[in-house]
Amino acid sequence: MDFLITLLSFIFVLGVLVFIHELGHFLVAKRAGIRVERFSLGYPPKMIGVTVGETEYCISWVPLGGYVKVAGMADVGVEEIRGEPWEFTSKPVWVRMCVMAAGPFMNFLLGFFILFGIIWFAGEMTIRTTQVGRVGSAFEAAGLRPGDRLTAVDGKRIATWEEVDAALSKAWGREISVEALRQEGIQTFRVRLTGDPQISPLRPFLPPEVGSVIHGLPAERAGLRKGDRILTIDGQSVSQWWDVSERIHALPDRTIRIEWLREGKPMAAHIRTAVHREGTEREGRIGIAPPTERAPVGIWTAAVRGAQQTWQWAGLIFDLVGRLISGRESGQSLAGPLTIAQMAGKNAKQGMEALFGFMALLSVNLAVLNLLPIPVLDGGHLTIMALETLVQLVVRRPFSFSLRQKEVLQQIGLGFLGVLMIYVFYNDIARLIAG
Repeated sequence: MDFLITLLSFIFVLGVLVFIHELGHFLVAKRAGIRVERFSLGYPPKMIGVTVGETEYCISWVPLGGYVKVAGMADVGVEEIRGEPWEFTSKPVWVRMCVMAAGPFMNFLLGFFILFGIIWFAGEMTIRTTQVGRVGSAFEAAGLRPGDRLTAVDGKRIATWEEVDAALSKAWGREISVEALRQEGIQTFRVRLTGDPQISPLRPFLPPEVGSVIHGLPAERAGLRKGDRILTIDGQSVSQWWDVSERIHALPDRTIRIEWLREGKPMAAHIRTAVHREGTEREGRIGIAPPTERAPVGIWTAAVRGAQQTWQWAGLIFDLVGRLISGRESGQSLAGPLTIAQMAGKNAKQGMEALFGFMALLSVNLAVLNLLPIPVLDGGHLTIMALETLVQLVVRRPFSFSLRQKEVLQQIGLGFLGVLMIYVFYNDIARLIAG
């Protein structure tokens, strides 16, 4: 049953993403008057197909992508060009660039709309506390302590931790005032925010309570449930969520003893932690998340939050690519179809919200990766057209790469993607063997 859920989830997620991506190319090409010869989900050989008008719509046997074949253009090899007005190469460069950019754009759009829908219908995750759980060095030096309850940041009154984070992010790089309530009354601190703005200098107090349990991971197998209050980890007492996460993260691939309370009844189990890799770092995980709440939001707020999350994900993926190229990130962090299928299955078991959230993340990933300047990918075609345009502006006469030059670039790009696919398959198999 688990295998069937994983397989169907993978086919559903990948099928939707590929369809939306290729639909973008298809619609813009049609709108520009370019003849679309084939719309395929999957790569050849063809499984089934039907021709409607000038276009053959088909499903092919290799389910790792798809393509739209337009007249006058070939991803691999040389296409015969007759100079007909409906051919891709007969259109102005800005039209051709729009056709190529439409696929990634549709994936960005899909990611945004999924996130927007989740936030609007289900509400926004919120932490309804301003009590401090962890204090960074700058705040610690200023005198702030765990347990203090923040009342204002940079002159703005706050009621949730999201408002704390928002106020801190706007004040980065300058000195601000922070008001906090403790037994002695309201205290005021002056703090200058420096360092990496991606790393929050404060963390909220969260009780050591299980908010959710991820299906298939060690915590579920050990019997932990939502609402359980964790008491000790390997004999060390915990007073808040960060104690729990830090101690588990520090013990990858280790058997630990966890004690907890369920409705006043003490319980315990020995749990073997799973290994989560962040680049070259290894962390222990058992598959539990902290308690959070949902807060209803309006349509405009949901749209803003969806756009912010899409933008943040895109930035993180571009950053990951940069770290891979520079060698600051290990290639072992790359995942292939087998890992994606596993993740799709795990998210499906958690519910439709988790599955669609995963689809949104994967859609943004697909958009970013397709924009990379690698021949055969959309970004490669856009790069070639941009270079041709730039050279024309410099030499002030028409210029384009020869068909032979483009064919060589396509073959290089295809070879690179082939090697990359073998490498990510190797990573997937290594993960499966390692458990």
